[in-house]
Amino acid sequence: MSRHQQIVLKLREMIVSGALRPGERVTEIPIAEQLGVSRTPVRYALGILSREGLVVPTDNRRGFVVREFTLKDIVDAIRVRGLLEGMAAHDLARAGLTPALESDLRACVEEGARLFVKGHLDDEDGVAWTDLNGRFHDLIVGGSANKALTHALQINDKVPFASAKAFLDDRSDVEVVRRQFDVLYLAQRQHEAIFQALRTGESSRAEALMREHSYAAIDNIRLFQSALSQQIGAL
Repeated sequence: MSRHQQIVLKLREMIVSGALRPGERVTEIPIAEQLGVSRTPVRYALGILSREGLVVPTDNRRGFVVREFTLKDIVDAIRVRGLLEGMAAHDLARAGLTPALESDLRACVEEGARLFVKGHLDDEDGVAWTDLNGRFHDLIVGGSANKALTHALQINDKVPFASAKAFLDDRSDVEVVRRQFDVLYLAQRQHEAIFQALRTGESSRAEALMREHSYAAIDNIRLFQSALSQQIGAL
């Protein structure tokens, strides 16, 4: 895991735990000093969190403010993502996969399978899963060639933790780590089933599987519900 990725995860954890509260101003220098790093990885992390909707720019654009949101906001947005991505999978299955797109999706599925073959997730595996999961979803959405759908997803992904690229992790809690493996392994098996449905042109099945797949993200969020509830209120 790169230093930049570590800082992204650390700032997410600080927001979830309440170390950074809704409405609190976040700027590069104080955070860099607090974490004992240079401003560069902090600047990178804040850019990522801004795109995820966890922080928003201040009025004068000289920093960010932690966004206020609820667990219901997160779950609702993930459910909407499932509906939109289901439509994308349906359209893509009907149109058929190009050889290049089939190869790219297969690579995501095979890369994911390698992560889970050892029966547990190492420290870097969460970030690796997030990267390949994001690619898998982007390939399906892009392959649908539906501009309106793509635009709607870009707006929806601004809700914190709604994007397929968002990820929460807590390696300090053994039980959460164990349960997270089960959740993400199920998501990997769903990737395999979705890929098969896309290859065989089963549009209705691909749509249903993609919708169901969104609930894996909700299950992962619920692993951290206690910490999230303390920070932003119960669901």
